[in-house]
Amino acid sequence: MTSSPVTIKVQSAGGFMGDSARITLNDQEIGFIHYSRGLNVAVIDEVTGHPLVCTTFDTFFPGNADRFADLIEQLPSGRIVAIAVKDDASANLSQRAKRACQSLGSRQVHCLRFRTSWALIGQKDAKPGIAKEELSDYSDVICSRLIPVSADAVNRPSLGVISAGGNQGNFAQMTWNNEEIGIEGGYQRGLNVVVFDQDNKTQVFSRSFDLFANPENAEAFAQLIEDCSPDHGIAIAVKDDAAINLSERAKQACESIGSRLIHHLQFRSSWAIVGYKDTSAGSAIEQLSHDRSVGVRVW
Repeated sequence: MTSSPVTIKVQSAGGFMGDSARITLNDQEIGFIHYSRGLNVAVIDEVTGHPLVCTTFDTFFPGNADRFADLIEQLPSGRIVAIAVKDDASANLSQRAKRACQSLGSRQVHCLRFRTSWALIGQKDAKPGIAKEELSDYSDVICSRLIPVSADAVNRPSLGVISAGGNQGNFAQMTWNNEEIGIEGGYQRGLNVVVFDQDNKTQVFSRSFDLFANPENAEAFAQLIEDCSPDHGIAIAVKDDAAINLSERAKQACESIGSRLIHHLQFRSSWAIVGYKDTSAGSAIEQLSHDRSVGVRVW
């Protein structure tokens, strides 16, 4: 099997230095649906060089720092993680989150201040100081790392999930490799759901559940999740609103695919999640916001 190097590049500009973030593989955008304030995080397979997760954690809001720590703590040893700060990531950055950064080889995370630029390329269970990282209070920063990977590795399909609540655009979309996944009847108000096979990444089922129009749809949604097998993944995108008539049974179903944020869903919140059946709360890749659209992408 031949090998070919992949260059990971991370760019960060704090709020006073340009307010931007970017992560690339071989100068190609890694696949973020959008970058946000806080920690923009990409998880990359250390053997194949494929991105596995792209998600963001706006640490201005309490709780998101520990969600970031959840993600890092459950990664296997050796997994590569790239982090780019946009605007600010110091507000409410918990000690647990800082320890998670240290577990990636960071030495500078404790120097992070208000609107500091910080770029990191680390690896799970590396000793502090091993990671590639740049930090500045005065300018934007860039760091890069070359990793040897298998040139014969099979490309993995990507799944993107976008949600915009009724006051943030009233939109939902899910894509395989940037091509929209069709849902019978189109994307509707409420919970738009795609069930897929974890192994071959093929679609098993899709449907929209308009909870406002019919409260019984919450129970139908819960039954769908309960009937999924352990080898199923579930992607959900809210359009307009999914909080009204969302039953406790439906919330428990969301917890069963790894959601920790479902109990924070409010009227016309944006919520995007990719989770897996019979996993613990906090294990899913998800974003929720009451004032902007959100998106996640996984491989």
